[in-house]
Amino acid sequence: MYKLYNVKRWGSMGVHLLLEELGVPYQNIWMTKEQVREPEFRQLSPLGLIPAMGLPDGRTMIESAAMVSFLVTAHPEKGMAPPAGTSDSGMFFSWLHFLSTNIYAAVDIWTEGSTKLNDQLAIVESHLKQDGPFMMGEEFSALDIYLFMLTIWGKPSEQAVLEKFPAIANVCMEVRQRPKLKAALEVHGTIKVGAYPG
Repeated sequence: MYKLYNVKRWGSMGVHLLLEELGVPYQNIWMTKEQVREPEFRQLSPLGLIPAMGLPDGRTMIESAAMVSFLVTAHPEKGMAPPAGTSDSGMFFSWLHFLSTNIYAAVDIWTEGSTKLNDQLAIVESHLKQDGPFMMGEEFSALDIYLFMLTIWGKPSEQAVLEKFPAIANVCMEVRQRPKLKAALEVHGTIKVGAYPG
């Protein structure tokens, strides 16, 4: 069984939602900001970052994109990513790393007046308009959940991001409507647009 070390609305949210969508057994371990800073947690996550995810063999993963990659590969029958080794799989991982290394980082360093985040979201918007409606075309995937997480942290607000990028907004609406995700979205306080101040 997996163990997800989770803080509400932090980077663990995407992994939490994916675990719910996959419907696989896991233990959810809620953490506070204070607990994350404790030496005990740094034994699991050396930088003291959320998420961390315990594996069945007792080892612990770090980095949310790595967890997404692992989970969709470990549970291919759930259909949350294209079959491993296909060209579509290559595109899936390409977009996952784009989201995690570019947009995730841009959210963290965003300052008033910066255009970097909007420029990168515009790339995703263009992709969705041309090849969507989802990140992998007609099929909903773990990428859409990851993108949703990033928009929650949108600057200057989630609402502003969704208004500027309607194709991204459509993906986020689909995430919010998925039955398996309702309870997790409610506990993170993100079931409604703008519930979380960016």
